[in-house]
Amino acid sequence: MFSIIGMINGYLGYINMNVRLKNQVYTVLGSVGDCYLLYVAYRFFANGFWLRGLLFVLAFLGLGYLAYLNLIYYFTKKNSKLDFTPWLEKTLHLKPRPVPTEGSRRPQPGFVQTNGLFTNEKVLPAEISSSLQQQQTLQQIVEQLVAQNYLKLDYAGMSDDQILRNGQTVAALNQPVALPYYELQHQGEQLLLAGGINQMEKKVLGQIKTVGLMPVAAASQRYQLYAATVTVQGGPVKFAGRSSVMVEQRPYTVKLQLAYRPKNENKEIKQSRQNKH
Repeated sequence: MFSIIGMINGYLGYINMNVRLKNQVYTVLGSVGDCYLLYVAYRFFANGFWLRGLLFVLAFLGLGYLAYLNLIYYFTKKNSKLDFTPWLEKTLHLKPRPVPTEGSRRPQPGFVQTNGLFTNEKVLPAEISSSLQQQQTLQQIVEQLVAQNYLKLDYAGMSDDQILRNGQTVAALNQPVALPYYELQHQGEQLLLAGGINQMEKKVLGQIKTVGLMPVAAASQRYQLYAATVTVQGGPVKFAGRSSVMVEQRPYTVKLQLAYRPKNENKEIKQSRQNKH
């Protein structure tokens, strides 16, 4: 039985799958192996080996408890109420290391508003939709920015030990960093966002769907839209597992803010200038 589980475990090492899914599979395999221990204990009892059978029952209960905690954690993303870890930390005075404060974290050199200054009243968040190819393009841009030391994928400056002790989920690019170059592009009725490390190497990163609460088509009819701030965030995340830090691959995302001006305002400004002359 254990040979079969070991063989399955070996084959899983060759399969590239989501970290969470792989942990779920390992949890199920561990639960099956634990149930086999109960069968072995029964066989010992049936043959009169009570002490050995009792030892296997104790092993079954101990491993069953750990399998139960993993089932709750990996299948529901919650911690069990029967988890004794908090009680153990309190009893043995095991205090987690303090989380570094915002001031102690290494600042990202690219975190600047690079496309002008706008008042808060004239800036709205925008929703952007990106295809798989555009997400891969953004991934390549991030890799270029890392190579040029424009940004650092350091998981907020936290070590694996700190993430494990504090039970946190931290993204590689935990704080948003502005793209060096970005612009809006009109393509028919579509409004696209393009950006990159510079104007020569700009690429389309996605299509803008909404501006504030308005569909982009309605917003474009009423307002002149300008790219105020475009930042990148996210990427792979590290999170605390049962005994070690896990890594889950997630895409980088773009956060976009648009400045707007009513179209009649442009006409009024032109008329006032003409009147002055």
